[in-house]
This record gives sequence, structure tokens and C-alpha cells, in this order.
Amino acid sequence: MQKDVLVIGGGIAGLQAALELAGAGYPVHLVTDEANLGGKLIDSSGQGNQSACIWGEQVNISALYLGGNLHAASTVLGSLIIRACNNPLVHVYTSSRLVELQGDVGHFQATISDVAAGKRSQKLVVGAVILAAGFSMYDVSQKGEYGYGYYKNVITSLEFEHLLSESRYRSDCIRRPSDGNCAEKIAFIQCVGSRDVVSKGEYCSAICCMFTAKEAILAKEFAPKTDVTVYYLDLRACGKNFDTFLARAQELGTNYVRTMISEVKEDPVTEKLSINYAAASRPVKEEFDLVVLAAGIRPSTRLQETAAILQIQLNQFGFVQVDPLEPVTTKRPGIFSVGGSQGPLDVPETMALASAAAAAITRALGKPEGRPGRRPAAERDISQEPVQVGVFLCKSGLATMGADADAVAAAAKGQAGVTVVECDQAVCQPEAIAKIQRLIATQGLNRIVVAPCVLKHNLNLFQETAQTAGLNRMLVELAEVPARVWDKNAEKATKAATAVTVRAVNDVKAFKPLRWHAEPVTPRALVVGGGVSGLATALALADRGYGCTIVERAAVLGGYVNNFTGSLETEDLKQTVQNLTKEVQQNDKIQILLNSEVTELSGRQGNFITTVATGQGPVKAVKKVEHGVVILATGTTAYVPSDYLYGQDQRVITGVEAMYRLIDGRLPLKGEATYVFVQCVGSRNEEHKYCSRTCCGETIYAATKIKEQKPEAQVYVLSRDIRTPGYLELKYRDARKAGVIFIHYDETAQPVLEKDNAGNLSMAVCDPQSGLTLTLKPDQVILAVAQTASPAARQMAEIFKIQVNADGFLSETHSNFGTIAFPGGGIFIAGAAHGPKSVVDCLIQAKGVAGRAARILAQPALMMGGMVAEVEWDKCAACLTCVRTCPYTIPQITREKKEMGAAYIPPADCRGCGMCASECPNKAIFVHHYQDDEVLARVETALTEVG
Repeated sequence: MQKDVLVIGGGIAGLQAALELAGAGYPVHLVTDEANLGGKLIDSSGQGNQSACIWGEQVNISALYLGGNLHAASTVLGSLIIRACNNPLVHVYTSSRLVELQGDVGHFQATISDVAAGKRSQKLVVGAVILAAGFSMYDVSQKGEYGYGYYKNVITSLEFEHLLSESRYRSDCIRRPSDGNCAEKIAFIQCVGSRDVVSKGEYCSAICCMFTAKEAILAKEFAPKTDVTVYYLDLRACGKNFDTFLARAQELGTNYVRTMISEVKEDPVTEKLSINYAAASRPVKEEFDLVVLAAGIRPSTRLQETAAILQIQLNQFGFVQVDPLEPVTTKRPGIFSVGGSQGPLDVPETMALASAAAAAITRALGKPEGRPGRRPAAERDISQEPVQVGVFLCKSGLATMGADADAVAAAAKGQAGVTVVECDQAVCQPEAIAKIQRLIATQGLNRIVVAPCVLKHNLNLFQETAQTAGLNRMLVELAEVPARVWDKNAEKATKAATAVTVRAVNDVKAFKPLRWHAEPVTPRALVVGGGVSGLATALALADRGYGCTIVERAAVLGGYVNNFTGSLETEDLKQTVQNLTKEVQQNDKIQILLNSEVTELSGRQGNFITTVATGQGPVKAVKKVEHGVVILATGTTAYVPSDYLYGQDQRVITGVEAMYRLIDGRLPLKGEATYVFVQCVGSRNEEHKYCSRTCCGETIYAATKIKEQKPEAQVYVLSRDIRTPGYLELKYRDARKAGVIFIHYDETAQPVLEKDNAGNLSMAVCDPQSGLTLTLKPDQVILAVAQTASPAARQMAEIFKIQVNADGFLSETHSNFGTIAFPGGGIFIAGAAHGPKSVVDCLIQAKGVAGRAARILAQPALMMGGMVAEVEWDKCAACLTCVRTCPYTIPQITREKKEMGAAYIPPADCRGCGMCASECPNKAIFVHHYQDDEVLARVETALTEVG
């Protein structure tokens, strides 16, 4: 069976899938028909095939589709691109496309062609294929009422990104295209080509609300006096931290107006654009200098052709047809689909799908053949060598700063110990990497400096470069600079670039080689939580041959949705949970501990020892579980409301209770009844500022079921926004067609529920569009309550030494690009422990987590050591300061090292935080790579003013 994998598409989904597979040991052929990697997230049209610095002004990485830390987006994406380009197991084919595919899973014959030359160039034999073809943007010129194409100041969101990028580098304001004047008033119009029957885009494009919020933030930060208004139908910020972005945009002064815009008109003299709309039944007219259209998502232009080659089906909208519960698997074995080729997806879902697809391929193809990606040379002993520093300057980085490359190079050459100075277009590109390795070998370099660079992740790349050439990886320094314009002052930029380069040279001279040693891996996983996420993760790992222990607090498996009959994504939700539970119970590789909880953790990545208290009653049995990785799947809980007469009147129930009553027949009520659903009860407020994500779906599911069973019932949904991203929008449409009436309300004027003396309920709600107050007489009130963090989350955070966010959910490495792992290593997160999620999202993430965890479990040993603390026993007084200080309880007092006792820090367990070294009163502890002479060298050079 062939183990190579073909990945079609060089966007974020393709990059993530390729790196996941390469990390697991599979050779990857990454094919993209664009000239550069990055897909829709990056535009470097002016660069052609030239190497470009990922953070330079010539490469525009948009805020579109990027979540998490807005201003870190370019560094994260840049890291993915550079890692893929330099990974020896990832073979990149730019300006290429698939033209033929024959064979079956395990042995496909693929033919790719050169786009520019128009001829077949290469045949590949692969075991599986991942389609990550991305998407295209709706052609907004088809919406003639908005004037795009003939009003110069009507542009798309992507064009606004380019305009904003150019303005940041060349102007002090955002200038409109028609005459170059500052755009003092900007309007954004949402849902252009989305949620629209006429344009055949009835689904929600899922990402538009967020990229508009981010663009508004960028615009207001760059030009604070700019007046920004967003016209929208529903604000759909459904992901973790997304409501924070909306709040930030509003804090900066962005005005959000709920209305539908029918047309845009231009004044032919002033070229200003007028928009008419209704507010509280009154006509309003606004004039703007610039109008930005949030274009919807459409299938990639070549998706239909590629799908035909792959022999896979497309859905009614032209995206790849997938099963919601198995979203990476197509009908053809060995062909998988991820990212925008499936439809509208935001970055977190895209990243999770890519990881899940990589895991599915490892299951389909079996273990890789073990071909090493890079064979490092034997490490050279430099202890007797004089310091010889090689300085490698990045022309693109210097050009972006506006610095004089020749002046910086001359300054570097003048530093003592510097023997080689090279200046390449982009030091992180494979050609430059090969040059560094060659010069280490031929010129005897024993210290390396790379400057300047904003991508902190590149340090690891250059360390691996040195290691491959036989130089200890810790003898490398990266001169980082902030990604900003240096006030358009070449002299100041050159001075700053010189300063950081000289500082790096002085620092690296004091660096010493560090050592690592192998520690065995225990090939078993601990899964904390027996809900859908925990069960799916354990099964995926067991399928790979690894043992798992599930620790569940409750007496049964299944978690939060254990008794739900269905959901918007699938009518078979209950059956899905039952099947997962049954498979887990029957799998001999999975140990289940019910009525149990974790009480203590020790060890490190690859070899943890966890104490579990199990059993009912005051006295519980204690078990010790040895394992190599941890998956935290502690789930979520339902908020218990105190308003809307909940707990005071039995006719007021929660949405969760309504889902249960649909199962046992207590809903719908007998006779002609009126049902009122109230959304956002306990969500999107001061107590819980986030969107609970699943509530709108549960409400629409329950409301539709009531109408199906009792067509004569009156069903109302009172909402601030209905959040049904992607294809869930079609379910929202179906609910309206079935007769469910949706009424919006403002946060400042929430519905009021009262009970009169006769015991009758009345619900008053103000419709902001008409200004009218409606009074409803409900027989049943159903509250869509917030999903809150499990109480176990904070307890697990303390035990596993990780963090929770302000909302109590476990805080991962990055809310969009690193959603399944924690910085410490060996500890992963799955499902709603990360934040509210649908069952489908939980299943996707669980499979991705299993794939990532299996990469650790598959290794016989992990290299430990490096930047860890060490005790000088002759100085140690066994005062216990380090024992009390260490957040990981690693130091221990032993008499084996010293008769009176001395502290010992196992190098395999140390996390290198340095707290023990900083607190030790006798200075008996030091951290490798941060010894006194190394730190003092950095302090001395750090006093140099930069910028």
C-alpha cells in the first residue's frame, strides 16, 4: 500500500492537513494552482513566483477569515507556509493542477499539469487524496442595485483589505478609489450573495460578520475619526472570542444597524453614495464616501472539474457532498474533503477538519513506512573552537522596515567574532536554508544569527537547520522586530535593524550547547470526560491500537446530549450517542471508570501518572493510571436562569428541558397552544459575554418539531439574532415556512413576562423595526439558556497546570489556529470544554485531537532536557524554597546527592519556567540557556534603544 498523500489546495486547510500528515511521517504532495501558498488568506499577485517576506507590504494577508488575535494572523499563517515549504516530507507544486486520477485507495495514480505551460508534467502514486480546494467569492456585480462596477467607491471586502493595506503604508487615512480623498464615512453591507434565493446562495456564508467586524476594527484603529456603519440582518459571531471582536468594534465607535439595504445611489457630482433604509418605521437616508460589500462564499472556480476527476458528488450549491457526522469522508474510499470545498467554514472548523482528515488517512493507510524527514549530521564538538558567527540577513524584512541592507551588513561585518555575513531575498526559503547549512559545514560556523524577522516560529526552523548541519540547535539567535512601519524614516529603520542585529550577535556569543536525552513513551491515553467528545476521541485512538482510560464523573456515558432525540445537523443524534457508547463499552482497549474523578497528576508529556478516585459513597477506591497523553473533554453545563418566572411557574422551562419533553411526548401540549421561545437567556450579557452557539439550533429544532406535530400551534421565537451559520440557514428558512414567527428584540429592551391574578401569562416584547410593543399569551415559555463551563474545567485546570479563560472554559494555545492543544505538551482539549459547540463540531475536533495525540503515542521515546533547571548540590541548603515555588511540584529533596539533603529536579519533568532559579536564596539553581553569563550578555545589549 502506497503511503504518500496528495493534498489539493495550498490554503490554510491544505497547509494544516499537509503538516499534520508530515508530522505523522507520511510523504505529502501539496498541489496548488496558484503561484504561492496561502490560498484566499494571502495575496501576493505582484510577486509572481519570487520569494516574498510573509510580513512585507508586498504580501497582503487579510483579516478575512482570520480569528483569534487579529494582529497575529499574519505570523500564524506565515508560520504554516514556511513550515510547509521547508518540511522535507512536503513536496510543493505551485501553479499546478490535478488533471487525472485513476486507481483505488492505497494505490491512486495522479497526473498533475503545469498551469502556465498547459502540459502534463508529472505522475504521482499516492495512497489517499485530500481535497482542500477552498472557495471563491460571490461576484457582487450581479447585484446591480449596489452599483459595483460602475460606482468607483463601491468595493468588496477583499478590495477594502487591499485599500486598507496600501493606506497603512502610504497614507494617513483611508482614501477612496475615485479621487483619492479621505473616506470619512464608510458603510458595510452584509449578506451580499448570502442568505439570498435570487443569487442561489440561500445558505449563510458564516464568515462575513466576523471579517467585517475585523475590518471595522482595523479601519478605526488606523483612522479613529472615520465614521463606520455596518448594515446587517443578524450578527453571527458564533465562535470562541468572536463576540469579543464585535464588542471591540462597537467600543471603537462602529455603528451597527439591523436593516436590509435595497440599493445604493451615487451623486454624480460629489461621488458620495446614499443609502436609504427604515428605522422604527421612519425612512432614513445616509451618505457615505465608501461602501464595502461583504461578498458571500461560492465554490472554488475549478471545484466542479476537480470533483469530476475525483469522482465525488457535489451538493445543490456546488460544494462537496459530505455526511454531517463524517464530514471529511466522501463517497469514494480514499478521497477526503476539508475546508472551503465543503462550504462556508470559519478558521476553527477548517483547522479541525484538516486535523480530522489527517487522522482519517492514518486509519485508512496504516502506519507510515518510517522514512525520516531529515537526517541530522553528527553534532560537532565546538568546545575548543573560537567563536565564529554567521549572520544571515533577510532582504525582504529589511525592505519592509525601510532599512538600508548594505549599511546593516556592514555593521554586522564589523562585529568581533563575525566571520560570514550573507543577505538573501528571504532567509526562510529552502534555497537560503540550504546555503546556511552549507556555510556551517564549509566555513566552520558555530553560532548563527538571522535578522530581521517578525515570525517568532521561525526560530525553530533555523534551529533545525543548524541541527541538520551538525551544530547544536541552541547556538542560534533570531533577531525579532515588530511588524510596523518605521515612521517612513529610512535612517531610523536602518538604525533599528542594525541595533537588533548587533544585539543578536552579542547574545549568541554567550550561548552554550544544550543536551537532550530519550525518555520512553507510555502508549496509552487518559480521556477525562465520557461525553460525545471523549467517547469519539477514545474510539479513534483505540482504532489506532492505543489503550485509553475514560474517567467520567457521572454514572453513565453520553454527557450533555445523552437524552436528546435529534438536532439540526442530524435527526439521529440519540442513535449516534448510543452507538458511540456501545462501541466504547465493547472495545477491549478502552477502560471505563464511571463515578470517578481525577485528583492528582505527575510526570510529563509521554509519561504521566494520574491518580483517579473512583466509586460511589464517601470512601472511594484510588487508582493510578500511567499514560502518555491527556485529552480533556469535560464538556459543558446548562445555565439555571433566575428570571422569566423560571422555577416559579411550571409553564416556564429551559430549552434543554424542552428537548427532553419532545422525547417523552410532553411537547407539544394538547389542544391549540401558544409557545414562546426566548433566546439569549444568560448569554451575551455581563455575566456570560459569549454566544452559547447551540441555543438557536436547539430552538429552531424544537419549534419546527412542534409545528410539524401541531400545525395549528402558535410558535414565536424572540431573539436578538438568529445564529444559524452555513447550511443551518436552510433549517431557519424551513422553520419560517412552517409558520414559526421570529421577532427581534434589543438587548436594552428585553421581553417582559408577567402573570396576572388569574394565573395567565403574558409576554411583552418591543419590535425595534416597527417600534410597536407586542403582547403574547403563552401556554408554554421556553428559555434558550446559556451553555456554561463545566465545574470540572476549573478543577482540571488546577490539576493539569493549564488556564481557563474569563468565561471558565479551558484556554487553549490559540482560539483559532491552536484549538486542540495546550502549550505545555501532551495535554489536549476536545469538544465543549473549549467552548460551546454542536455535536458535529465535537465529533470533528475529537478525531483531530486523536490524530495529534497519536503522533506522540506512536513514538517509542521523546527527547527531554534542553532548557531545564539544574541544581548545584554543593550550594543547596535544602531550604524547600524551590519545592514550594514550583507550580508543577517537580523539585524533590533527596539524600542521594548530599548527606544533609539537596534538591533534585528531574530533567525529564522540568518545564523550564525558571521560577525555582529566580527564588533560590543561595543561587543554587540555574536554567540552561539562561545562566548568569548568558542573561547578563542579553541585559547588556538589551539596553540599546530600538526604534
